[in-house]
Amino acid sequence: MTEPGPAPFFHAPAPGRTDTRPEPPRRRPPGEIAALLREEVPGTGGSALPARPFVLPRRSYDELFGISRLVLALLRRAALARGTSWPARLAALGARSEDHPLLSGMDNTETGYCSLMARADVVVGADGPRLLDFHVGGAFPGAVETSGLARVWGRVYGAGDGPPFAGHDPLATRAEAFAEVCARRRLPRAVAVLGRAEDLDPHADAGENPKAGARYAEREVAGFRERGFAADFFEPGALPEALGRPARLRYPLGLCRFSPTAWARAGLDTGPVRDAQRAGLLLLPPQSGGLLADRRVLALVSAGLPWMTRGERELTDRWLPWTRPTLAGRTPWRDGERELPDAVLADREAYVLKSAVRDAGHVLVGRRTDEARWRRAVEDAFRRGDGVVQEYVEPLSCPLELTDGETVWTAPVTPVFGPMLFGGRPGGCWGRYALPGSPAPAGHNAVPAHNAVLADAAPGRSAGTGVSAPGARGAARRSR
Repeated sequence: MTEPGPAPFFHAPAPGRTDTRPEPPRRRPPGEIAALLREEVPGTGGSALPARPFVLPRRSYDELFGISRLVLALLRRAALARGTSWPARLAALGARSEDHPLLSGMDNTETGYCSLMARADVVVGADGPRLLDFHVGGAFPGAVETSGLARVWGRVYGAGDGPPFAGHDPLATRAEAFAEVCARRRLPRAVAVLGRAEDLDPHADAGENPKAGARYAEREVAGFRERGFAADFFEPGALPEALGRPARLRYPLGLCRFSPTAWARAGLDTGPVRDAQRAGLLLLPPQSGGLLADRRVLALVSAGLPWMTRGERELTDRWLPWTRPTLAGRTPWRDGERELPDAVLADREAYVLKSAVRDAGHVLVGRRTDEARWRRAVEDAFRRGDGVVQEYVEPLSCPLELTDGETVWTAPVTPVFGPMLFGGRPGGCWGRYALPGSPAPAGHNAVPAHNAVLADAAPGRSAGTGVSAPGARGAARRSR
């Protein structure tokens, strides 16, 4: 008897069809879809907009969150094991203290909330999903976008019992996580959203919508106010005076919607935020989350640590691509062993070179780099010892319907899924994608493209606005 193969991550084609997802009818014409996207999602631009969400089988959607949560727990434990305090852990990992200017000095608080907010980057390769990276902290984009996109799909496809999709609302889940902090610490539900408006728009470099940053700030604040919080947006220069008197702050919690590391490297002043911390502001997520996002921690988990169980090693072997720090030493290579720098130089197309610090912005894909530049970059990375080398994962494509507001066409896209976690809970999934070989006219996708990732709705269940909890508390494990 032939054993069944692994369940596909994407939808299997229906009989007589070549696509990979169910086709519920659109209830709005293309022009209305484009208008809704621009209304609900700040910064929406370009002429190739999604006409449908990414829709995954429920088991695949649940698996993204379940495994992300388990890997995040391993990263947290690996970081904590590096020392007995956060400054000691920075030093043990080789991280620069100046990249973490807002460490509060309250180690118990830093430890308690270091993994409060996180987003993974997952691609689906020939062997299944692979978790390439983790954003840990408050600066990652995706929450406002996913919430707005899901509202659009609820209006476009909803009828009767609701749309045929379900998902988690990032803004609601984030507010729940903050509400738990308030209850535990007996604080009023009041939060200051901190950042620069221009930094909130991930598409700002495209320059198509200069006012998008202000709209992002409004949506960030509304996400709290609609759920019973007092909330306002403040640029850090207004601190600490804007928050009220020390020890009696009107906003005892601060959502850190900027990267302290990126600010430090850009020479921007984090002093006012530090002053607000001294006045009693609890900054969430705390700066300690930046160490969990350090790719050297991911490399430690990928290589395996003595305290990891056999099940944890099997999980990381399956879900994490091979990742190692750029430190000289021998490593298994093909049928024997070889010095790691030599192996990386000899097989350029098999590797990606990344800076250890996410916000340093250095990612170099070997197969897209000429040999001379690759050699220089590899030699430099191993000389500095502040990066990682990761196995390249070729992403699979899937079809997605797109629209320019007049017509609709289908194009193959290569998505990067971004499952978000807030306080350990699934909090929605963002999808970014490229358009290789798009039949659309030149110039489409000039703005980085994105979409909501949703799951099939349970039969008879209303998904409301298109965002409801599908009950993915545990990891759905697929046999492979």
